[in-house]
Amino acid sequence: HWIVCGYGRFGKAICERLEDEGIRVVIVEAHPERTGQPPQGLVVGRGTEADTLIEADIEHAAGLVAGTDNDANNLSIVMTAREINDRVFVVVRQNHRDNHDIIAAVDADMVMHPSAIIAEKIRVLLATPMLYEFMSLALYQEDSWACELVSRVTALVGDEVPHVREWQLDDKEAGALCEYLEQGGHFLISDLMRNPWQRDLSLRAIVLLIRRRNDRLLLPAPNTPIRAGDRLLLCGDLKAFTRMQWSVSHRHTLDFIKTGEDKPQGWLWRRLSKHFNK
Repeated sequence: HWIVCGYGRFGKAICERLEDEGIRVVIVEAHPERTGQPPQGLVVGRGTEADTLIEADIEHAAGLVAGTDNDANNLSIVMTAREINDRVFVVVRQNHRDNHDIIAAVDADMVMHPSAIIAEKIRVLLATPMLYEFMSLALYQEDSWACELVSRVTALVGDEVPHVREWQLDDKEAGALCEYLEQGGHFLISDLMRNPWQRDLSLRAIVLLIRRRNDRLLLPAPNTPIRAGDRLLLCGDLKAFTRMQWSVSHRHTLDFIKTGEDKPQGWLWRRLSKHFNK
């Protein structure tokens, strides 16, 4: 089980996440009449006292969250808990940036700064507005869909943190592709995922979402046609994004991806190629 000290908004969010994962939670809260009564597993107290943590069974706990709105109390909770169980996984909430050095000194397994977390979420959403759209649509999908997505992303990037990119396929960002499509060509998601240097290899990326005028295509299939003006939300490896950009910006590379033929580019090379092929 896990012990969560502090049942404010932060503590409630942590409890909800742990319970969603099927983990039993014991809550330590000094003022449940203010924060609201948890459905089960409440120990009244601050968590700074050994007796309170012992009542919450700290000796057998797998993890502890020191999540009150007071940094001094959180430090005391961590130190008291480790005196009883030095193997417990510790998450500590840091409320004020000025206390960074003190918080770092307790060597917690994880430090969470609520304002920094919120700021990072805002930064990501501002940089990639389609990510919010994707997350909103994903909420309505089945668990099996989510498991498949996680498996696909894990297979692509392993233990690395996947990168997310929002990409507009227009004349500026994908000039060669737009020209190719205007001339009647067909380009699929599977073509975009080909390595421009070795077309039989796939890039480490997937398309999470396509925004096409008023339509949204969630996790489009590999045989989905790409159209000029599409806006894509990509997830994967940074190198993959760079190679995609190269593919759709250079007509020679784009033709190679489609046909597998590495045609000579310049006038001289074309003449020499004809000579050698006789």
